[in-house]
Amino acid sequence: MADARGVFAFLSTGMSLIGSVPGSDCWLYRTSKAALNMAVAAAQPDYPQATMVLLDPGWVRTDMGGAAAPLTVEHSVRDMRKVLANLTPQDKGRLLHHDGRQATHW
Repeated sequence: MADARGVFAFLSTGMSLIGSVPGSDCWLYRTSKAALNMAVAAAQPDYPQATMVLLDPGWVRTDMGGAAAPLTVEHSVRDMRKVLANLTPQDKGRLLHHDGRQATHW
């Protein structure tokens, strides 16, 4: 993939952001995704020809997200596909929300 200048996209979550932890709910999920974020950010320099990004699908109506979630699976996937189609070299190693916003407060 690196030689082909390919894209590696990893599903993360906004819940992995250390600067926005409102409480201790879902702490194992949060820490596992924070570790994924670090792994991708650390690996990106080893593969300069590839683009590695993390995607936050948002709060999606699934078994995990529940019925109150504002996004359908289709909406989230459509948004993430658009983000992937519009990546720039500056996006390498970043966590991007489903709508293309860059995550802050890693």
